[in-house]
Order: sequence, then C-alpha cells, then structure tokens
Amino acid sequence: MNRQLVRLKFGAAIWNHWRSENPDVAVVLDGEHLDGMVLTGIDFSRVSLRGASLHAVNLMNADLRQADLTGANLEEADLISANLEGAVLRRCRLREADFLGAKLTNAQYEPEDLAGALHLPENLKSEL
Repeated sequence: MNRQLVRLKFGAAIWNHWRSENPDVAVVLDGEHLDGMVLTGIDFSRVSLRGASLHAVNLMNADLRQADLTGANLEEADLISANLEGAVLRRCRLREADFLGAKLTNAQYEPEDLAGALHLPENLKSEL
C-alpha cells in the first residue's frame, strides 16, 4: 500500500503534520478509493487525486488549492468552506456535493462539471 495512503488513514492530524514537514514531496493518490472518509481540515493542496473515489467524503475546511481532481468521484462529498482555489475539477462527478462557503477562485472546470452540485458560490451560478 502507498505510504502516503497509510498516513492518510491515520487521520487528518497525522497527515497534516507529515505534510508540514514534507511540503515539497509530490503526493499522488490517483485512482485511490477514499469513500466515506472523514478528512475535515485535510491539507490536500497540490495533491493529485485524478480519478480517485471520494464518494461521501467529509472535506469540510479542507485545503484543496491547486489539487488535481480530474475525473474524481465527489458525489455527496461535503466541501463546506473548502479552499479549492486553482483546483482542477474537470470531468468530476459532483452530484449533491455541498460547496457551501467554498472558495473556487481560478478553479478549472466546465459548466457541466458542476451539474448537480449544491450551494455553489453566487459568482459561479452566474456562469452556469
């Protein structure tokens, strides 16, 4: 099993401590199954999660700045107050993903990528 995934399974506090000590380590969790995990406040900035399954994951207050979520399954994910500045959301599945208070400045997506998402920021709603 991927060492980074092992750290992640011990919880956000251990993961975030490791990330703060290793800020330049490339983190690749492409295709991983993280369904149902509680990752409140996790530091996933610059993490590659291409094609990962994050169904019903709690990412409240998560740092997802510049994360690559291309093709990820985020259905029913809790992204309340998450920071997704500069994140790539192309071809994500976001049905019932909750973006209440989330920051999506400079996020990369197509309007259809956000179909079915809940509580999108007002500036995004005008683009859809």
